[in-house]
Amino acid sequence: MSQTMTHEPTQTPAAETLAPTTETKRFTVADIAIAGGLPESDRRLLDSTLRQVVNRLARIDAPIEAEISIKDRGSSDIKTTLEVWIHGLPRLVATSSLQDVRAALNDVSAKMVAQITESAERRESMNNRQHRDTIRS
Repeated sequence: MSQTMTHEPTQTPAAETLAPTTETKRFTVADIAIAGGLPESDRRLLDSTLRQVVNRLARIDAPIEAEISIKDRGSSDIKTTLEVWIHGLPRLVATSSLQDVRAALNDVSAKMVAQITESAERRESMNNRQHRDTIRS
């Protein structure tokens, strides 16, 4: 008894057959590297306290790296630092000396949002100078 087998090509989902796009991945809280002083279990705390800065970074169409650290946690000399590297811009650093970790994370988030906004405005005003009409043109 002979069995004949028909060979059908395997179908791949459409997403796998598409060529990669040039779109950058949307920035999320999971993209923030934890350098020290925060256990991985504090990701939920980061999600709630750094939401504003994460939302602001997610709107930027450039490669981004971010790192959070807490030095000397549990002592009176605690220092929370959030560093962000946005491709094409200088490194941004926000620090806080607040003792309460949640308050310190909220503080560095607000400071970082202000720095990102200031940096974007500065960059925008430089670009506008090139398009502005002058007396000589």
